[in-house]
Amino acid sequence: MKTSPRREENMTLRALYLLAIVFVVDGHTTFADMFDLQHLFRYYSFHLMLFAFGSGYLFRDADADAPLAMIARKAKRLLVPLYAWNLVYGLGGAFLRRFGGFEIGAPVTLYRLVVSPLTNGEHFVWNLGSWFVFPLFLAQALYVLVRRAARLWGDREPVTFLVCLVPGAIAAQLCAANRQDLLPLFLLRTLILLPGYAGGVLYRRCLQKHDNLPTVPYLLGLVVLRVLVSSRFENLAYLLSSCTYMGCGAVGVYLGGAIAIAFWLRIARLLGPYVEKSRLALAISRHTFDIMMHHYMGFFAVNCLFLGLNALGIGAADFSVMAFRTQKGYMYAPVNHEEWNAIYVLAGLLLPLAVAWILAKMKTLFHQREAKKGSGD
Repeated sequence: MKTSPRREENMTLRALYLLAIVFVVDGHTTFADMFDLQHLFRYYSFHLMLFAFGSGYLFRDADADAPLAMIARKAKRLLVPLYAWNLVYGLGGAFLRRFGGFEIGAPVTLYRLVVSPLTNGEHFVWNLGSWFVFPLFLAQALYVLVRRAARLWGDREPVTFLVCLVPGAIAAQLCAANRQDLLPLFLLRTLILLPGYAGGVLYRRCLQKHDNLPTVPYLLGLVVLRVLVSSRFENLAYLLSSCTYMGCGAVGVYLGGAIAIAFWLRIARLLGPYVEKSRLALAISRHTFDIMMHHYMGFFAVNCLFLGLNALGIGAADFSVMAFRTQKGYMYAPVNHEEWNAIYVLAGLLLPLAVAWILAKMKTLFHQREAKKGSGD
């Protein structure tokens, strides 16, 4: 697992991914929202759109000439590990239910191994964050197909963005009207993400060269805009995983999201030079897929530690063994001390890095072994 800066890397984007994954992990903890600026930038109003934006920024224009090759490459990178880990967590959850007394997660079936990772993705709980993988993949696939057709309007990126925005806005309005039944959940998720992905491409191709306003007035202006939009819609947060609580409608989703992305993108630009010097920050930023997949296991590991202390009678006396076994979001905090939330956030970030490091070492050893076999032949 390499952690030194790579010459071609965009450190602003590295910092942006770092912020986004911290927001995701913190947002899944009991005492969440450590960095949402007193709820002004609620994570659930933009953090997943931030990932779509970053992914779009990295879109390679040459892929528009070979969309099927791009889709195949993304499928290998995203869907193959998605299915592999779905199997691992399905079997692991079955083991914990059978021998550990847990009541969390659905039983393993062929449908949940083959179809559910695409249609829902939340069925085995311990890899709950993996639901995001397929909608992001599908948004990438849809965009490259739209971009392939963009020659019809002279490959003008603003027009391409609008072509992506319209179905996203329709999907968001359906959710705001509680008519999610009109489209499959995976398609609603994808269409809502699609403008975020297209926005990343639009920013790189057209807007980035104009993003040069002085930082302090720029950030203050965005804060004022966010306050005004938040006052208009009362709550800009929504659950993209279930496409519910979208009372702000399409205007709130995309206007509020755009303001938040602009704000944190400028913060990321300021943090970029520091991220470049930090091995840990680079590792976290480069392994957002692993963290998205495994951060619940980080929470689980911390709970196991408290469970051990409780069983030995040397601490965590009010740890609830019953809640641990029956509630997917249970996290221990003595007398509701919210600062303990930081322990879960750190574990949710660091344990997936350990998993990625172990897998990288195993892969290296495998290749070395195969190379020795080849030289021996």
